[in-house]
Parts: sequence; C-alpha cells; structure tokens
Amino acid sequence: MDVSSLTISQVRDLLRRPEDIDAILLDLLDADPRAGVRRLALTERRRRKSVATERARLEKMRVLEEQLYQRGLCRIAGVDEAGRGPLAGPVVAAAVILPREALISGLNDSKVLTPEKRSNLYERITETAVAHGIGEASALEIDRINILQATYLAMRRAIERLGVPPERVLVDGTGVPGSPFPESAVIDGDAASQSIAAASILAKVTRDRQMAAFHNEFPEYGFADHKGYGSARHRKALRAHGPCRIHRLSFRGVRPAGHSDSALPLAETTGGGADEDGRAPRAGNVQSLLFRTGKRGENAAAALLARTGFRILRRNFRAAGGEVDLIASTAHDLVFIEVKTSAAKGFGPPETRVTPEKQRQIARVARAYLQRHPAPGLAPRFDVIAVHFGSGPPRIRHLQAAFRPEI
Repeated sequence: MDVSSLTISQVRDLLRRPEDIDAILLDLLDADPRAGVRRLALTERRRRKSVATERARLEKMRVLEEQLYQRGLCRIAGVDEAGRGPLAGPVVAAAVILPREALISGLNDSKVLTPEKRSNLYERITETAVAHGIGEASALEIDRINILQATYLAMRRAIERLGVPPERVLVDGTGVPGSPFPESAVIDGDAASQSIAAASILAKVTRDRQMAAFHNEFPEYGFADHKGYGSARHRKALRAHGPCRIHRLSFRGVRPAGHSDSALPLAETTGGGADEDGRAPRAGNVQSLLFRTGKRGENAAAALLARTGFRILRRNFRAAGGEVDLIASTAHDLVFIEVKTSAAKGFGPPETRVTPEKQRQIARVARAYLQRHPAPGLAPRFDVIAVHFGSGPPRIRHLQAAFRPEI
C-alpha cells in the first residue's frame, strides 16, 4: 500500500480497522514524513501494546483453571464474597463458572475497579458465564453464627444456586465453605483466578445495589454512599438514631453504650435456633436474645393461626437452602408464612422487610415442600405475620397473600 497517497483522515479511518493493519504497514506509517501520520502510528503501537499486556494478564489469571481443564475437569466455579467488614447489611457471595475459552477484558479484583467498570463487567460476566449463582447471609444470621460462618453459608448458597454441579470450586482466601463439591482455597484468588475475579464483581455489584435499595428504606444512615461500612457519617447516624433492622448488632460500634438487651430493636424467627451446621445460639449474648425474641414471635403467630381456623402443618421447614417459618392449611389454601418479629418502633411495614430475594427463597422452599408433600386441591399462598412486642400484649398483624412469587 502506498501510504503517501492517503490523507491523514484516511490513515485515521484505516487504523480504526486494526485487523487490516500489519507490521509492515505500521513501519511505513512510522517512516512517513508527515508528523500527524507518525503520531497516529505511535498511538496504534501503544494500543497494541496495551492489548497484548491485558491479554497476558488475563492468560496468567487462567493458569490455575487451565491446569484443572487439562486434568479433564470442565465446570470450574470461582467463589468470592463482598461485605464481611461493614456494620450493616448482608454478606453476599457469588459463584461463577466461565467457559474455558473466556477472556473478559478488564476483569480484575472488584476492589481495584471503579463502580462504572464493575457494573459494565457485571453485565458481560452474566452474559458470558456458563452458570452463576448469588447467595447471602443476613445481618441476623451474621449475629447468630459470626461473620466467618455466615460468609461460608452465603458461599454455599451461591454454589447451590449455580444450577449445575461444579467439578471443582476455587474459593478466594485461606478457607473453604464446606460445599458438597471438591474445593480449593486460593490466596489472593481474585487477582490470580479469572473465575474468582468474576465472582468478586458479581458479589460486590449485587451487594452495592442491595445497600442502595436499603438507603431508600433508611435514608438517615446514608447506605447508598458507604454501603454499610463504618464511615464517620455512618457512625454519627448510629449515635443519633441507633441501629436499624439491617445492622449487625454483634459488631463493635453498632450497639450504643448502655444499650440494654431488652431494648434491642429487632428479631426474626431463626429456624429453631440452629444454623445449617447445627450450631445453636449461645445463651446470654445478642444472638441468644434475638433467638428468644424470634421464637416468641413465631409462637404468637402460630397461636393466632390456630385461633382463626388454620391447621399448622410444619414449623421451620428447611429445604433448598432456605426456610419457611410456618406452613399451614385452610379448606382451600396451602399457606407458607414468613414471621417478622420486632421489639421497637420505626422499622417500617413488615411486608417491606420480606425482600424480593427472600420471596424467591421462600418460593424455592415451597417448591421443595410440594415435591415432597403434594397438596392437590389446595392453592399455594404466601402470607406475612408481623408481631410487635411492647409494654403490653403483643400486637399481631396478619397479611394474607402478602406476595405472589412464581412457584
């Protein structure tokens, strides 16, 4: 090609099609007497170097997975979490299985990416992934079983929601969650493994979006800005307003000085007091108080149902990585009931505390129950019972058909 016959604008258009440019043509552009053409050639060389560097970085992040592929494994899941350190909100985990050939430009540890880049990568990851799953553990669960065990619980839930069984699970950090699948801990895995990095982005973006939604419910805390971490603004709001229902009451700095156990604001039913590994809350601490308050609420809800003609079929039915507090029946309906128990004002209507994610979880448990216990002739229904304990008798509100998930 005779580049001397091309205008600078034509050279620029040519370089917009890098697949048409070879090394010989770049050399010709470098030797062109026009400074503008030489600058365009230099820009293209820099672009190519950047692309090559990025590809080399991504290839390095595939080494661990490639070793497993060469051993005959196909479905390799990367797992990471977001939200171990905040004072409020859930801890969220993600599991991601990528195709073997995947090279997602820009993929990196979520902590080194801007929110805009994370959001863009989130879309690309979910479009590219063979499978992905999100799991979380609530602030209440964190208080019950501690943040480490809650993180592992969220990871197990994420792996379960992949929809396909992984042949190997790669977990960021020094420990593994104890899923039913072969697991390996990878130190600094979000920088060393492409699938773990993908999981870190999905977990971070999911949790950030949840905290933005919580900001709409509790704007006084500023969750949209700090995502529940212990910023100066957040700590000031805690001193002014006390904790809300998504605060981790067992974390230092959340409970105000002199805040007695009897004034703790919120408890939910806790599935009989044991987590998925069978550990019960220890007496005398915050977790034990939440457990007792939640059980009182559940008992009050069950008594109300019995008085109003419901037949209690099951309590604390666990399946599919979740739990339904109460299952009852009427002449026409099979009713799955979520119980919300509070001990202070200011937490909003109970139906707003059954998040869309919680609704989906309850629907999964309902499907599992119906598979084991078919109920022909009964229509599934999803209720919420709110129980508030104050100075007098408990106030109970029964919301029938509070939400309608697909089952």
